[in-house]
Amino acid sequence: MPTGTAVIRKANKATAAELAASIPALHQADGRQFNISVRTATDLSEHERAHIWGLFEENMYTLYVNSSFGWAPRSKKREMFDARSRFIIASQEDNPPNVVAYTIFRFDREERQDVVYCYELQVSKNARHCGLGKLLTQKLSDIGATCGMEKVMLTVFKGYAWAEWRLYLFSLPPSQPVGILVLSLCGVGNLFKSIFTHVLDFLAASLSMKHRQIIRPI
Repeated sequence: MPTGTAVIRKANKATAAELAASIPALHQADGRQFNISVRTATDLSEHERAHIWGLFEENMYTLYVNSSFGWAPRSKKREMFDARSRFIIASQEDNPPNVVAYTIFRFDREERQDVVYCYELQVSKNARHCGLGKLLTQKLSDIGATCGMEKVMLTVFKGYAWAEWRLYLFSLPPSQPVGILVLSLCGVGNLFKSIFTHVLDFLAASLSMKHRQIIRPI
C-alpha cells in the first residue's frame, strides 16, 4: 500500500534514469576518471551488490562493532538493499566496473517534512581525496530538490565521519537548494552533546541558507 505524501510517492516512482537527469556521467580528478550512475535496488547486479557491501564492511565494521548497534550484517543488508533504496554510484573502468564510492538514499517522511534520507556515504580508501564524497553529497541534494524534498537527513557516528560531514555542512553556498538536517550524533556523551549542539546552532545561525541546519543528538 502506498505510504507517505503525494510528493514522496511520486519520487519513489521515478526511474533511475529520471533521477540521474541532473548528474554528470563522468567525474575527473587527480588524473583519474570515474563513471557516475544512479541505480534502484532492483537494478543492481550481483557484482555491484558485492562491491557495495564489501566497501561498507571495509569502512564501517570497526565502528559498528564498537557501537551500541553492534555488527549485524543480515539486518544491515536488508536495510541497504531494500526495494525503496536508491544508489548514486562512482565506478572505475574495470571489467566488470569496480565500485569505488556510493551513497544510498530513500525518499521518506521525517520530522513532518519530506526528506531525502542518506543511509550511507562510502568512499574506498584508494579513491579518497578525489572529491567523490562531496560530489555524491551535492548530487544527493540536487536529486532531493528536483523531487520536491525539503531537506537531506542523515545519521552519523561521531569521529571521522562527522568531521567529514561538518566540513561539508558549513561550506555549503547560500544558493544550495536543500538544507541539511542532521538527525543524530551516535555515541556522544550527554555533556559533549550539549556543548556541541550549542556550537553547531551558533554556526548554523550564521549561515544564510534556505533551511537552517537542525542538530538532534540522541
